[in-house]
Amino acid sequence: MNAGGGEQRQLGGALLAFKNPSPRGPPSARLPPASLLQSWGDMDGLQEEVALLATVTLFGVLLQAYFSWQVITARRKFKVSPPATSGPPEFERVFRAQANCTEYFPLFLAVLWVAGIFFHQGVAAACGLLYLGARYRYFHGYAGSAQGRLAPLYFGARVLWLLVGLSALGLAFHFLPVSLKTLIPRRLRGWL
Repeated sequence: MNAGGGEQRQLGGALLAFKNPSPRGPPSARLPPASLLQSWGDMDGLQEEVALLATVTLFGVLLQAYFSWQVITARRKFKVSPPATSGPPEFERVFRAQANCTEYFPLFLAVLWVAGIFFHQGVAAACGLLYLGARYRYFHGYAGSAQGRLAPLYFGARVLWLLVGLSALGLAFHFLPVSLKTLIPRRLRGWL
C-alpha cells in the first residue's frame, strides 16, 4: 500500500502504482495509471522486432477469412447446405481449396515466426508474403480447375520449405557456442 491508499507492484523495471478505484470517483480515477502506460511504451522495441511478422500474420488471417467467405458464397450459389461437403464439382473445388489452405496455415505461421525471430524478420516477412500470394493463386487456380492449382502449389511449397530451412538455420546459430558465433560471421565476411 502507498500513502494514497493504493497499491504498488513491481513489473519488470517499472514500479506500478494503482489507486483503489471508487465506484463514485471521477472517470480519471478509473483509468490505468501513467506508470502502467509508460511500461507499455517500453514495449516499442519488442514491437519493432516483430511488426513485420505481425503484419504478415494479419494478412494471412484476412486471407483465410476471404477463403471462408468464398466457400459461403459457393454454398449459396450451388445450393449446398451445411454440413454437406459434396455437391457440383465447382463447389467441391472451392471447398477443397479452402480446406487445403486452412490445413497448412498453422505450419506457415509457426515457421514464419520462428524464422523471423531467429533468422531475420524482413526475410521471413518477404517469404511470408510470397507464400500468401501463392496461396491466393492456388485457391483461385483450384476453384477454376484441379490442374490450375499445381504451379502455385509447388511454388508455395518451395517457399514453405525455405521458411523451414531459415528457421532451422536460425535456431542452429542460436544454440551455437559463443566462440563459434563470432567465428562464423568473420569467415563469411572473408568469403564475400
